Amino acid sequence: MKPSEFWNCTYREAYTFVKSNSLQREEDYKKQIVLFDALGNKINDVIGRERPRNISLVRHTFKSLFKEELEPSSHQQTIEEQIKILRSMK
Repeated sequence: MKPSEFWNCTYREAYTFVKSNSLQREEDYKKQIVLFDALGNKINDVIGRERPRNISLVRHTFKSLFKEELEPSSHQQTIEEQIKILRSMK
């Protein structure tokens, strides 16, 4: 969004832009953390160091960032909930 577009937009458009931009940055951070975790695991395997198996040490260090991935979700959106969310976005 260009500065002229920002000053001429509504509150809802600015909020949506900022929210989507922050979510995109958070996803980028997650991808980098997962990449570095995999790199660390490869280095540990090469060195032969003992570490707990089946536990991602980096993801458990950043529990608050990976909350959705670490905790299984049992709630799925119903069609009515999706329609309600889509209508509220207008």
